[in-house]
Amino acid sequence: MTLQRVIIHPGFHKTGTSSVQRALRTCRADLAPLWQIGLEEDFPDAAAAARAYSLRRDPLDLGLFQQALADWIETLELAGTEGLLLSCESLMGEIPGPPGGARDYSAGPDLAVALVEVLRAAFGSNIAVTLHLSTRDSADWLESLHWQLVRGGLVDERFGAFARRMRGHTDLGAQARAIAAAVAAVPVQIAPLEEMTGPEGPLGPLLDLMGWPAAQRQAFQAMPRVNARPPHVDRLHLANRFARINRRVEGREAAKAVKQRMMARIWARARRTRAPNEEQA
Repeated sequence: MTLQRVIIHPGFHKTGTSSVQRALRTCRADLAPLWQIGLEEDFPDAAAAARAYSLRRDPLDLGLFQQALADWIETLELAGTEGLLLSCESLMGEIPGPPGGARDYSAGPDLAVALVEVLRAAFGSNIAVTLHLSTRDSADWLESLHWQLVRGGLVDERFGAFARRMRGHTDLGAQARAIAAAVAAVPVQIAPLEEMTGPEGPLGPLLDLMGWPAAQRQAFQAMPRVNARPPHVDRLHLANRFARINRRVEGREAAKAVKQRMMARIWARARRTRAPNEEQA
């Protein structure tokens, strides 16, 4: 059997991608040998070059991206493999939002074209390539993005200021369509997170693309969400508190420690609240 298909899941950030990658990381053995999985830790140099290109738009970074990806592909043992699935948000560039960084995925079309070129050079012009782009409602995505950035210490703005700065850059559907137009000869599936309601969550559309049998999907079901926040918490208020910590606490590691202690207290309170409710149920 020779490699027949490549599926690329290059994001976007904050659209269930971390949950997808956790599931793929956990279940690699269940998918082998028919499918091999490539995640960011498998091709870190290619991911870094893609992020650099999204920030600088230097053709050298685009060339480094292609070379690093080609070098990684050469290391693969593909005997008995039918398909290759890559899931990595960095393939479309840096996470948007940090001051002075990327605001959107406008580098995505160039990176998608470069990626497809590498795959065709490596596997032949007849290799079946599909892009799967996960999107999200603009308002929900922006709020989730702000939370991710304040949690990581990359932003110290309250949500309102952040939203004003990001205005005009939050339509993931439009950005996905621009990428699809750039690789017009390649099928592109655009999947809103809000529609991923099946038992496999955001991994479901990828399993569908892979043709993975429904009877063999139990291992992918009921996995906990990644990057979940405590329940029954005013999420916007919590994000703004984190932003204030980032402004007031000197040093990123020191601010991180303060936020970790705060989160530990909030989770402990959530568990104490849940336990009596479960006893009464």
